[in-house]
Amino acid sequence: MNRIRLNREQKDVMVDLYSRAKRTVDDLPYTDEFETLYTAFIARTGLTMTRHDVWRALASQRKASRLIRKER
Repeated sequence: MNRIRLNREQKDVMVDLYSRAKRTVDDLPYTDEFETLYTAFIARTGLTMTRHDVWRALASQRKASRLIRKER
């Protein structure tokens, strides 16, 4: 399994997009809101990543304590 490596700007884009989402990281998969986040992330970064890779990168940002805490 390859590890996805994002640079600082790409991580900042992910954090920004997540801050606009209403759902928590765990609630995002398979929702229209995740599709919006995924599409915007790909468009803003120009990367070619799968939805799974974007979700894993998002979860990594949560683990690194870079995401705002949202109430469920």
